[in-house]
Order: sequence, then structure tokens, then C-alpha cells
Amino acid sequence: MGAGKTTRLYGKMGELTHLGIPYEAYRPGVDVRDVMIAPRGYVVSANAVLTPNCTTIESLGDIPIEELVLRGIKTLFLEEWFMFGFDQQRRPISGLYRDMMGRWALAGIERVYAAGLDQGASGNQFGLVADARRYGAKVVACTARCEYPVNGERDPKCGRAARNSQIYDVRDNRAFDMETLPDLLPEGLRPHDRYRAVCTEHLLLPAEQTKPFDPMQT
Repeated sequence: MGAGKTTRLYGKMGELTHLGIPYEAYRPGVDVRDVMIAPRGYVVSANAVLTPNCTTIESLGDIPIEELVLRGIKTLFLEEWFMFGFDQQRRPISGLYRDMMGRWALAGIERVYAAGLDQGASGNQFGLVADARRYGAKVVACTARCEYPVNGERDPKCGRAARNSQIYDVRDNRAFDMETLPDLLPEGLRPHDRYRAVCTEHLLLPAEQTKPFDPMQT
């Protein structure tokens, strides 16, 4: 989160557009978040504005691969692609990467560019990214910087390499206990919830700086 994944993905789209190479881009309907938290915590815009080139679909199986290939489109872009690795009950789909990539290759798809997180707020690795590494895909790791306030919100942020994300309540700056967080939030971020990138030290906070995540609270 906050490491520039989407920026790189859209940069690649712009490159292919400049070269005249056709492509189609998709984002998951399960991504119910309606805002994005920019660096320094500002709410910048809605998903529809952030991903104007992406068609929303519910599953990777909804992509009309054969039709695309017939139209000469052999390149796909997938935004927040880790979310495609869950079914409608938010359960991981086993073997999805190998199954879909095999079928797409046979159908004529030549390249797939995807951006997304490699693990959830609870620390669990997402299956799609783990399988991509396992089966030899080129994975570019984008690393953010820790945004935890080292001496209060007015002071400089930590700045160490951040390999985790944290969800916290902006009203009291207390982070939600990872053990109580689902990998996908049922209804997206609530009005007072915020994401921030954190280093290992600030991921593992003292108990008095955390609180359990209660999906019934607003």
C-alpha cells in the first residue's frame, strides 16, 4: 500500500498506448473501497476516477478471452488483482493462478500485467501472488516507506522500508489488532478508518496502542 503499484501499472498502459499495442484492463468488483488514502493521509478520490480505464468484473472467468484474442488483443492489465483470489464468501480460491494462466496462454494471451498487495492486513500471504512467484512470473516488489508518526502526528514519519500495511482509527490513532482483522474488509474502509504503510517495528505495537477490530462499529 502506498508503494506506487498502480502508478507503475498505469505507466505501462500509457507506454503500450503510445506504441499502439491494444490491451484491456480490469478491476475486481469485490473492491468495495470508495476512497484511496494518498501519502500523508489525504483522501483523494473515488475508484471510478482512480481506474478510468478498467472494466469492473466479478471474477477472472468473466474476461471474454476468446473474444479479445479475435479482436487482436493479447495483453491484459489487472488492478488490485489479489482480490480476484477470493470467492463471494471471501474464501481463497485454490489453484486459480495456474488454471487461469494456462487457459489464457492456450487461448492466445501473451502478456498479463497485474498490480496488487502480496499479503493482507492480518499478515497472510495472498495465493495469487505466491503462485505467481512459484510458477516463474516476473514479480516487481514495490516498497513503501513507514508512515507511522514517531512522535505524534505533527512530527516526521518513521521513514524505514515498509513491508506491511496497517489499518488504524484516525480518531485516536490506535491501530487495529492484526489478529482481529479479516484479509478483506467486508464493507471496505469506514469513515474513520485509514490505511498506512508500516515497518516491522511499527506493525508490532504495544497493546495500549492497538484495539480489536469490531466490524459492527462505525
